[in-house]
Amino acid sequence: MFFAYLFVYLLYAYLAAGLAFALWFVFRGDADMAEASWKLRLLLIPGTMALWPVLLRKYLKT
Repeated sequence: MFFAYLFVYLLYAYLAAGLAFALWFVFRGDADMAEASWKLRLLLIPGTMALWPVLLRKYLKT
């Protein structure tokens, strides 16, 4: 039972970090999205939350 709780808490931590990164990345971080509407930005948040380590690595390389 301990490992199930640990897995769930780690998943929550991953998603919380993903949400924080997604909000920053979608609304402030990506210069290519300067002209994007807020509706498009909201659509990109779930994918950015899921793939935040990949996007952070790509962002730091540039």
